Amino acid sequence: MGLRAVLGAPVPAASLRAFRVLFGLLAALAAVRFVALGWVHELLVAPRFHFAFVEGVSPAPEAVLYAVFAVQAAAGLAVALGVWSRPALAVWLVSFGYVELLDKALYLNHYVLFSLLGLWLFVAPVHGPRSDRPSHVPAWALYLLRAQVATVYLWAGLAKLNADWLLAAQPLRTWLGARADVPVLGPLLASSITAYGMSWAGALYDLLIPALLLWRRTRGVGLLLVAGFHVAVGLLFPIGVFPLIMMASATLFLDPEWPTQVRSRLRGPDQRPEPPTPRGLGRGATVLWCATVGTMVLFPARFLLYGDHPSWTDVNWTERGYRFAWRVLLNEKTGLVDFRVVERGSGRVWRVMPSHELSELQHAQLRTQPDLMRDYALHLQDLHRREGRDVAVYADAWVSLNGRPSQRILRDDLDLTLPLSELDRRGFILPLVEPAR
Repeated sequence: MGLRAVLGAPVPAASLRAFRVLFGLLAALAAVRFVALGWVHELLVAPRFHFAFVEGVSPAPEAVLYAVFAVQAAAGLAVALGVWSRPALAVWLVSFGYVELLDKALYLNHYVLFSLLGLWLFVAPVHGPRSDRPSHVPAWALYLLRAQVATVYLWAGLAKLNADWLLAAQPLRTWLGARADVPVLGPLLASSITAYGMSWAGALYDLLIPALLLWRRTRGVGLLLVAGFHVAVGLLFPIGVFPLIMMASATLFLDPEWPTQVRSRLRGPDQRPEPPTPRGLGRGATVLWCATVGTMVLFPARFLLYGDHPSWTDVNWTERGYRFAWRVLLNEKTGLVDFRVVERGSGRVWRVMPSHELSELQHAQLRTQPDLMRDYALHLQDLHRREGRDVAVYADAWVSLNGRPSQRILRDDLDLTLPLSELDRRGFILPLVEPAR
């Protein structure tokens, strides 16, 4: 059977509809949680500067931001209930994407995954009035969502194949060691044996779980591993709705009829409609599907384009190619950064304390991420330019990665307002010196 026939083959729509319900509920939960924790004001309103992904995208007034999150929650519920679910998904994608574009400091892998799953669910033919919904959908829709989740696991596992993770059990050794005061389990969590065991198990889990879920004989084991792994991660580390998203996504790998099978066991067998006559997917649509999946799989490898000899650890240090690459729980970074603004000609100097206009989260991200340091330098240049001053901006930045001693991460003699190509040519990000610890 050719690829066009495989992608066009009809599969039961039940599992995609069940996932749509789970997705909508999680979308509503995420919006309510963001508001309930006070993050709208703390992270979006209070800071006077934002590390925007797109120039010109800035936070709306506070009342409008609260309305945006209300719209997100309502759209999520509409998706879950199947009420105008495709328009509701479009509204959710726009409102959720807008918030995510406001600040790089808010970047989280699972927010990106959530957006992509919403996009693929939007294009899947599982919407429409209840009386007119098809019992089957072409397989490409289900396989696209599966490919997205499998890609996340694949790259999360590959990224763990580095010396810090496997040979030094970092950063888990640091994080688990901080849990030594947990009643009963504290000594176990603080043990280096536990850190090494969890590091190796985590890498194997990420690399193997899609196959375990797809193969019928190992599916039960895979589901138990998914539940156990993500419950444990959710209890040990403050990573929000990520475990819930991944557990919901695991249902995509089950038999497409699983909701019907569950319902039959509870209420008795239903009459199952006959699947439509198989039709191969069109040539153009097949090319588009392959291009989408190919981009999905290869985009995280773009770190290979940076530097002469890039490695997994280099990415963790420079963070060039780190975002949108499914590098999950790999770094324990601490840092200090001091900005020095020098007026050209007069030599007048200003020392800047970023914490005066940034949130605690923004400041923490700024202290360890070179691209945010440059963004902030350009912001300082802009502030002085408005006062009629021509300035250069320098950073004295020291960072510790995964238990190493702090070392300088940027050259402190280079003006960060220079074009990025010029900064790259001069090697403005210094290489990591210390080996894994």
